[in-house]
Amino acid sequence: MQNHILKLATDSLDMLSQLAESRVADIEVVARALVETLMQDQRIFCCGNGASAGNAQSFASKMGNRFERERPAFPIIMLGDVAVTTAIAADGCFQDVYARPLQALARPGDLLLALSASGNATNIAQAARVMQGNGGRVIALTGAEGGELGRLLRPETDLHLRLPGNSAPRVHEAQLFVLNCCCDLIDREFFGANDV
Repeated sequence: MQNHILKLATDSLDMLSQLAESRVADIEVVARALVETLMQDQRIFCCGNGASAGNAQSFASKMGNRFERERPAFPIIMLGDVAVTTAIAADGCFQDVYARPLQALARPGDLLLALSASGNATNIAQAARVMQGNGGRVIALTGAEGGELGRLLRPETDLHLRLPGNSAPRVHEAQLFVLNCCCDLIDREFFGANDV
């Protein structure tokens, strides 16, 4: 069992090394897009399923409260209110659990942070379509394949960060790392360096 734990740790470290070697510029572009959205007094919506939802929720909590310093909250909205989501899903429209709230809330200039390890979650893709239709943009964090979500992104406005590999646990770890980097970079852009 210990050998397997060490292998999992090695796999995780390898994924982080790949991120550091090949995706640093892409992470910066994602962070800058988030900063620009906030500087223009626009909102960031977040969504995902399962572990990706947990990562989106972690990001929303850090931006809506604090990361490593006290500061004002940012306008981050985590999609997935239990009552709304289950009401929509109970009507047989699971693909719309994020799209319907976005139809009502998203404004031109807003941004959707869409997390999907495979990129093939129909409800995430539908949310991206609605955000695009409402005049907003999409940032997608997916595994290397990108799936349906990757195919519908518009290269002129949307951003697609393809994370190394397609192992769901490694992609989820990469999502969390990228989002924590973004939290730190956003705080630095708004409030300067902070030695903690």
